[in-house]
Amino acid sequence: MSAPTFRVASYNIHSCVGNDRQCNAERVLRVLREIQADVIALQEVGGSSLIEEMEQFRFFEKHLGMHSISASNLRWGRFEFGNALFTKGEILDSRLVDLTVHPFELRGAIDCVLKLNQVEVRIISTHLGLFPHERRQQISRLLEMLEEQPRPLTVLMGDFNIFGLERRSLRRIGAPERLPRLRTFPSRRPLMSLDRIWTIPNQRLHKIHVHRSALSRAASDHLPIVADIDLNDSLAERDTGNSPTKPELALPRYWF
Repeated sequence: MSAPTFRVASYNIHSCVGNDRQCNAERVLRVLREIQADVIALQEVGGSSLIEEMEQFRFFEKHLGMHSISASNLRWGRFEFGNALFTKGEILDSRLVDLTVHPFELRGAIDCVLKLNQVEVRIISTHLGLFPHERRQQISRLLEMLEEQPRPLTVLMGDFNIFGLERRSLRRIGAPERLPRLRTFPSRRPLMSLDRIWTIPNQRLHKIHVHRSALSRAASDHLPIVADIDLNDSLAERDTGNSPTKPELALPRYWF
């Protein structure tokens, strides 16, 4: 009998501005409905225009019909801009963590505990900065967060803005030794794996893929990344022949 799973997705929606330079939140919403995730982490929400007389976060909150967390980092003119998380599960706890490194752009992370099918899961979603020095400090802060409140199952996801050899730095915060080559940017012809999802322990990640469709190629400059995750550790035990490993171990072997 297969282990129960839940689906997560991370998507930088670029303020709902697609490759045609049109702001179309309905198009992004249709992409999210294609994916059918239990937990959705969005980056670059807002900062463009009102939709149905609502901020973009409120638009998605209304039409997804899911529990939600807003993490607005700043305002662009009249509009809020930042990260958001939506879930079909119950939100047991949440906090917004400031990852800003001055003098760079304001950045943050959503750190929350959800109940999915009676199992508690910690989710950390983020959007890291554009510069290596900035990202190193942000990764150090994420490491502190992980060490402060360890959980049996943690999922990290978001737009990490990291590719090439710098991807090794993600091992500090629990990423597997070899991350999969899942190119998400730019959406028309993806060349870089900027968007990531992994679990701690690593073997709880069951499947992972980039969601490619006619809509997702047009709706944003990023493609969504999607993962199915085991809710319990029975599959990990069967695969390794051992009891579950400590969270900091990175066991899976993927090719770049």
